[in-house]
Amino acid sequence: MELKRLYIELTNRCNLNCEMCFRHTWDTIEGDMELDLLKSIREQVKEFPSLEEVFFGGIGEPTIYPHFKEAVELFEGYKLLMTSNGIMTEENARLVCEKFTEVYFSADQYHEDTQGVKDQLIKTFEIISNYHKQTHSSTPKVGVAYVLTKSNSEALFDIMNMMRQYGFHRLSLSHLLPIDEKDADDIFYNRYENEEGKALLEKIFAYRDIKINIPDMELKTERRCTFIDKGYVYIDARGEVMSCYRLANSYDEYVFGDKKRVLKHSFGNVKEKSLKEILEGKDYQNFWNTVYNNQYPSCIDCDLRGGCSLVEDTKYDCYFNTPSCADCLWVRNFVRCP
Repeated sequence: MELKRLYIELTNRCNLNCEMCFRHTWDTIEGDMELDLLKSIREQVKEFPSLEEVFFGGIGEPTIYPHFKEAVELFEGYKLLMTSNGIMTEENARLVCEKFTEVYFSADQYHEDTQGVKDQLIKTFEIISNYHKQTHSSTPKVGVAYVLTKSNSEALFDIMNMMRQYGFHRLSLSHLLPIDEKDADDIFYNRYENEEGKALLEKIFAYRDIKINIPDMELKTERRCTFIDKGYVYIDARGEVMSCYRLANSYDEYVFGDKKRVLKHSFGNVKEKSLKEILEGKDYQNFWNTVYNNQYPSCIDCDLRGGCSLVEDTKYDCYFNTPSCADCLWVRNFVRCP
């Protein structure tokens, strides 16, 4: 594989407490990446001439990282991308304007506004919109990320109208990753025919001026892992190297109503081995080849699923692959990352 994009979790802390976030069922210790570790990663990526993009993202809010400005300066030779909830200082908003190629703002709490999100998000949008007008700059490209559920689908149109107001024309939709039984009943995707979902898409596509990345509404045969296919790798706040977002923490999820424990799977720590050693190592290479070539079972549509204990966690699948991606909602294009 060629490393094209590196995801760096500057912090797994957050300044919001969203109900749908899987941090409610995880066992991760919260904290920030040490600045010396971040500097070490910067040196290590010099071994990857194919690396084009550095993405500040993860479970936490990147802009609350104590050394956010230093992080930006360290990696400004690359295309910088980020996901954020938009709750940031004016200083950081201006830094985003000046240094980032692309940023996606999560608007999942916009319609409820239980945490004072709406006003603060609009303030950040105004700063970026005014920057675009004053400088005539095409960057940062701004997108909105939204987790679609049955209960919040109509609120999406308020957000799209708001996007038009500020001149933002990118929307990344994902379905909900359920973390409890209540959530499992609110998903907007089905195994089979989904007329309700298709009708919603018709309404969404009426916004022709907005570029929309959409998830599937029903189960398809095709399986693709964006992280594996496109050469993406994830490093968490402690320096652990993971293949993707899904396997970066241990937490509970529900796959079509069945509870599953996702187990964090690290291929090594950059404090102990170089990133190059880890990615060229046997464990990661075997995993990469397995997923890239689709050499793993499909638990979601398996007739034996009801009596199989292997679906209870991600430790193994029935081909003895570890970790198991056999019922990953990401590879079935239900859950998406910006």
